[in-house]
Amino acid sequence: MNAFNFECMKISDLIANSLRERTKLIQLFSFIVMGCVALITLRFFLNTDRTFLFLLWNFFLALIPLLLSSILLQMNKGGYSTFSMIGVGIAWMLFFPNAPYILTDFIHIAYGEPYWMPLDILTISWFSISALLAALISMNDISNILLSRYHQKRVSIMILGLSMLAGFGIYLGRYLRFNSWDVLQRPNVLFMRVSERIVDPFSHPRTWLTTLGFGMLLYVVYLGVKAIGKEMAVVKNTEVD
Repeated sequence: MNAFNFECMKISDLIANSLRERTKLIQLFSFIVMGCVALITLRFFLNTDRTFLFLLWNFFLALIPLLLSSILLQMNKGGYSTFSMIGVGIAWMLFFPNAPYILTDFIHIAYGEPYWMPLDILTISWFSISALLAALISMNDISNILLSRYHQKRVSIMILGLSMLAGFGIYLGRYLRFNSWDVLQRPNVLFMRVSERIVDPFSHPRTWLTTLGFGMLLYVVYLGVKAIGKEMAVVKNTEVD
């Protein structure tokens, strides 16, 4: 029992330190969440044809990878062994596709009334862009952790691989309706459906089109944001000099 309490205290400390060091990020996403709630409330007030209430749950899931990557940053900084970080890393990978997944929620616009389409686009855009932002920040956290242990080229390949896995996760969620926790709740069914697509890829073209499409989209956007960040840093340093 004492050992269990000790582990719980360590986890609590990691979470507390992660939140303490990301105050500006918490403020940003607090504003974003208020915008999310405001848009859903507005839809209720206007009595639209659909409330899009499910987007709140989807966005909550999209924030979990950011929390996990923040914890991993603290673990890496605290000198935790690679083995001790693997469990949190696996949890991050399982939940990470939930962040870019919200981009696929634009499909719901096709089923709504044309009168509410501008508000539908605004609502889903707010949620999806915010979730993508969380995904990019989280991916950057993982990249920084990997860079502290591996060479730049190897890390680039790893990030590309993680992007593709996220693309595959998006496919599993959108088309096969699997969730992150189905790894524990329905492992046999999940393994069977995944195996079918790996053993006979040509019979499942949509699987790989979705995987490659969203995987490359995520990777390219990530590289673009990184490049813009470096450019802005150079400009800022030039102005200081």
